[in-house]
Amino acid sequence: MRRALLLSFALLLFALPALATVPWTPEDAARARAAFEAEERLLRDEARLFFSGDDLADFGLAASFIASMQVADTLDPEYGGIREGEHLLDIIQTDNTSESIWIFSRFFELTGDSSLLGNLAASWTYVLSHPAYDEEGGDDLVAGYYRIYNCGWALRAQMKYVEVFGDSSYMDYADSCAGYLNTHNLARTGTTGFHNLVNPPVLAWAAGNLYEYGVRRGNATWIDTAERRGNRVKNWVNGDPLILSNEEWAMSGGAVMWGLLESYFRHHPEEESLWVASHVAEMDTVADPGSWENAWNGWYALGMKRLEVSTGDPIWGTRHRNMTNYLRAFDTDDDGGIQAQPADTDTMDQAWVTAYLGFMGFDLLIGDETAVASAPLPAAPAVLLENRPNPFNPKTAIFFRLADPARVVLDVLNPAGRRVARLLDEERGRGVHSVVWDGTDAAGLPASSGVYFARLETERGGETRKMLLIR
Repeated sequence: MRRALLLSFALLLFALPALATVPWTPEDAARARAAFEAEERLLRDEARLFFSGDDLADFGLAASFIASMQVADTLDPEYGGIREGEHLLDIIQTDNTSESIWIFSRFFELTGDSSLLGNLAASWTYVLSHPAYDEEGGDDLVAGYYRIYNCGWALRAQMKYVEVFGDSSYMDYADSCAGYLNTHNLARTGTTGFHNLVNPPVLAWAAGNLYEYGVRRGNATWIDTAERRGNRVKNWVNGDPLILSNEEWAMSGGAVMWGLLESYFRHHPEEESLWVASHVAEMDTVADPGSWENAWNGWYALGMKRLEVSTGDPIWGTRHRNMTNYLRAFDTDDDGGIQAQPADTDTMDQAWVTAYLGFMGFDLLIGDETAVASAPLPAAPAVLLENRPNPFNPKTAIFFRLADPARVVLDVLNPAGRRVARLLDEERGRGVHSVVWDGTDAAGLPASSGVYFARLETERGGETRKMLLIR
């Protein structure tokens, strides 16, 4: 539907910045920038006309597509994991699943729609069983990129989850991931070859997330480590500026730009303007053709949006929107998913690339002013939401929302009204919370199959919901 215009227009839209793959003098950069801006002014309105969309609706479609890629069988050891893509159903990874935690949490934050909360709980089940720091690849200083990349996503997911739900249940896991990043590093042995190309963007991504996580946790050690990791990547870029235009594995130079601005230059803001001015022309704004081209462009979009913040220049925001619109047009079957590269068919959409588009594209265009979550909470003092999954075996997550801080009692009752287990009796803050029932009674014994009721009570009233345990 949209692809006929897509490819020809994209070539025109991004042709000039795609040439910026070698270090330029300041004069070269200024001339190229002036030419590009003149061209872009002509194209800006056309880009919006041809490829603009409803960012919030498209984010919701992306979230639903990712949910459709989740392993739903509770007896499957991979339960809750996110499959790689429509044609890669046997590949289930922790990074895909960590991305889904961020996407599902943000979806609820934006819409108040609880339909994906069960998927969210299942995603947590998977990552706790398949932690980021145990993923394949090992701890080697040169070859250990995958665990570091995964731990970056783990922190990003946890930060969003806590931000939305105020639930610190998974903090120990996230702290373990931060600890892994604190004690593990990456190195380069040259400027070519897989690991020498992939390690700079991976380390920058991890550093940016570790820095922010350290700030939120008040951990000066993690902040200092993130600054040092960022400094390592900065020094690599200073010696090899092509890093900002390299594309390898799932990463591109946009991740390097974002990570440096979120780590080293957060620690040294006085150096930021001069460094950015000296290196901005070296970052590509569109990826070369390749097997994961759409993912690479997602990272460039993220880097461009971060440059808008750094420079105050709205041209970077325009470039980010244009790239997001370009990528969204690959959803030719309107199922919310996109492919890893333009050559793939619409039966080859991939969950992780779609998550990139949601996180690096749509979300940065939506803005908090469109979020239902920014409106006042409903008047009801406490709302018991549907537990997910339901029916379930062996455990389920029970969600509830508080309009104000309150003491909460959450019980599991049998059909006769007798208490089977008390899950919660404590103060909780305003917002959405979740508690997991593991299917056991007060004595720790497995409850039998059948109907049970979740009963939520505060001093201002209570609510009950039916649950079905199937052994």
